Amino acid sequence: MTKPEPDEKELQEILELAKEAEQKLREMTGGLTALAEKWQQRAEDKIAAVVQKQEV
Repeated sequence: MTKPEPDEKELQEILELAKEAEQKLREMTGGLTALAEKWQQRAEDKIAAVVQKQEV
């Protein structure tokens, strides 16, 4: 048995769900990127401080 093909309305609903999911993912990844950059900068600053102490 095969499922019948989705009709126009069902395809439109699927498209809307996909668009909403895409937008939510973009929002989440934007926030995660900012957070990752923040922590990366902190780590780099700590490494630089350690290196500077060793040079003194």
